[in-house]
Amino acid sequence: MSARLRYEVRRTLGAPVEAVWLVLGDFGTEHRWTKSVSRCVRNTELVKVGTRRTCKLPRPLMGRTEVTEDITEYTPRVALSYVLDGPAGPFSTAGSKWSIAPASMNSTVLTVEGIFTPRSWLSEFVVWPLAKPFLRRLTHRVIGELEHFLVAVP
Repeated sequence: MSARLRYEVRRTLGAPVEAVWLVLGDFGTEHRWTKSVSRCVRNTELVKVGTRRTCKLPRPLMGRTEVTEDITEYTPRVALSYVLDGPAGPFSTAGSKWSIAPASMNSTVLTVEGIFTPRSWLSEFVVWPLAKPFLRRLTHRVIGELEHFLVAVP
């Protein structure tokens, strides 16, 4: 069994790095720009490694209606990583890394990587081939919501 299962989604957004980071770096306010969470709160005023957010989900996902995530990496205007507190359905761990880099003066390359540890061989060889395309589609949709929010906000 492999140690980690991964997927990656990359997209160029029509907004400069500063504008993208202003939204992404405000960990715990995602409910302002995505439909994938209905409400988020964080445990610190300033965002940094160790900051924790708890988000209510509008629909259950991998057996959860609420998720709590902790920041493991926070490099302003570069990257934000976080891990889920506890398991996610058939995965013993789940995490994401959002990285940004300038594509031009007014556009940004956003890369989202999902990282999962399977609980068993069944999770890796039966569930993952079904979960991976679903997670990639969900990530594409969330990135689209982020871009729409960035364009709509002056």
